[in-house]
Amino acid sequence: MLKMCCFASGSKGNCCYVSDGETDILIDLGISAARAESCLAAVGAAPDRVEVLITHAHSDHIGGVKVFGKKHRAAKIHCQRECAQSIIMQTGIIPTVDGREFRVGGISVRALPVPHDVPCFGYIVRREGRAVAVVTDIGCAKPDVLDGLSACDLVMLEANHDIDKLRRNPSYSAQLKRRISSDSGHLSNSDCASACAFLAEHGVKNFILAHLSEDNNDPALAVSAVRSGLCASGITDARIVAASQRSPTGLFEVC
Repeated sequence: MLKMCCFASGSKGNCCYVSDGETDILIDLGISAARAESCLAAVGAAPDRVEVLITHAHSDHIGGVKVFGKKHRAAKIHCQRECAQSIIMQTGIIPTVDGREFRVGGISVRALPVPHDVPCFGYIVRREGRAVAVVTDIGCAKPDVLDGLSACDLVMLEANHDIDKLRRNPSYSAQLKRRISSDSGHLSNSDCASACAFLAEHGVKNFILAHLSEDNNDPALAVSAVRSGLCASGITDARIVAASQRSPTGLFEVC
């Protein structure tokens, strides 16, 4: 069995919990150490035993690493080789550098390179035939990424912005809008919907929509877009939940 809970997701901080009941993993630690400790306590996990997997070195994904790592020295910080130097420079923490396939306790982990404006990875976490995935900050869902995710029971995937809301936002410069909507930026609701439809056609039935922009999206809009995309493919039995910046999702169990 795997358990998964998104503690927080958005531009102010990202952190997702995955466990098999023996090994506790955090994917990203962009929230404060105190908030991470509180969330871990709520799911019965000990901070000193946590394995932290970093997707990339943007501050909303590593903002809590420095304090958490110094306070809980037995906790291990993992990353891919391409991210290591940036993490060291920003946090002073020396991470464990892993290959694309590695193990954490009894859990198998696969790192998937994804397109973003810095080296970035999604993670597939697998135990005894069950698998969950976390893929945020992804500019476009390439076929090799979708193929990797299609064997999962639950996928957490970015639904960052509604295209029209982003286009009409007067506070964002044209350059910023181009960056967000580019293939090395962030996934839109419509692109997320297309990706989820592909995954659902291959058997994925549980989705967490992640990294929603507070300026250019809202949970109801994101969920509606993805649900409409699934319905257009004839899929009506999928579970879709939007992660929040401010509060955790419920605890998902994949048995």
